[in-house]
Amino acid sequence: MNAKWSILILILSISFNSQAQLLVEDSCSINICSFNVYLLGGVDHKYKEISIQYKDARYVRSESSYRTPDRITNCASLLSRGNFSIIVLQEVVDGVRGDSAVADLTTSLNRISLKGYKWFTSERIGKGMRMESMAFIYDSLKVDLRKIEGKNSALIACSEPRNRKYVQTHWLSGDFDFTLISCHFAWNDSDYFRRQADYKELNAILHQPLEYSVDPDVIVLGDFNRFGGSHFNTDRKEYGIQQIAYDFELFRSPHIESFDSTLVQLREVHDNPYIEDPQLHSTTVSDNTMVYDTFWITSDVFEEFELENCQWNVDYGVMVYDEPNGNFYIEDLEKLTPKELKYKYSDHRPIWMRFSTCSGKQDQ
Repeated sequence: MNAKWSILILILSISFNSQAQLLVEDSCSINICSFNVYLLGGVDHKYKEISIQYKDARYVRSESSYRTPDRITNCASLLSRGNFSIIVLQEVVDGVRGDSAVADLTTSLNRISLKGYKWFTSERIGKGMRMESMAFIYDSLKVDLRKIEGKNSALIACSEPRNRKYVQTHWLSGDFDFTLISCHFAWNDSDYFRRQADYKELNAILHQPLEYSVDPDVIVLGDFNRFGGSHFNTDRKEYGIQQIAYDFELFRSPHIESFDSTLVQLREVHDNPYIEDPQLHSTTVSDNTMVYDTFWITSDVFEEFELENCQWNVDYGVMVYDEPNGNFYIEDLEKLTPKELKYKYSDHRPIWMRFSTCSGKQDQ
């Protein structure tokens, strides 16, 4: 084989491998992503200087918090491989630092993807060190943002006043008009009672979506932190996801059903003997196999997401970028410690779902 043909085969091979890593999106579908970005805007020197310039005293952190490199390019490169129409980010630092980081991330994402993404952040949610915003990056050629009482987003309060509020947005793409509700539940073991309140609120949203949204097509996504399983604790009634009164006719959670289809035992992915590699379902990086992040869809969304024909890592899945056998593997990331991964990318992995926008059905 001569050198010219060798080079051509190499180019075609690289092109094929690159394309194989991109999620499919066409004129009749959109890909929606949820990603906890670990204090975006809070662990980089640039945004510390912005904070000083604008005298933004919120989120005062130690010097060690700012010694890490800029993660913007890393996250933009990863997210660009998803062909996403909407990217919802949890754990964005509140205030000018977070806004600056999201603006930079969007600029980098546009440069890499050659798209024209726009962005906005929500009002502040949470209190004290739990204070943050959520960010929405979206392709305005694929989706229309619908105002809620004149604003880009609205907040839904939990019954526990110390909990972060949920952020509601409303969208239209083709025939599909829908509400997104983004959540970031309490995490610490000592916060189990706050997490219980979050799950009770989620249960109410899923059973009575029109009490929380003007549209019955509701997608709830985000970081729900405790799944249940190994965190189940009868002494303090820490049930986590067990507090959801499952009704398959009212709502579904495909990411959870991918490893626990009956949802009877609600066990962690690593406790399921039928899953060959639990790491490929985990939404957190490194050695653990926690499924903290997921999507919930109400029954009016079933037509836009074919539950009976959906395929894992085709129609929905997890962007596993830090494992050699992951679907979005980035070379050598498996060599990093969890802390290094967290500061270069995040301690979470992005998750996604693809929805049809040409069903021919619109809400009445």
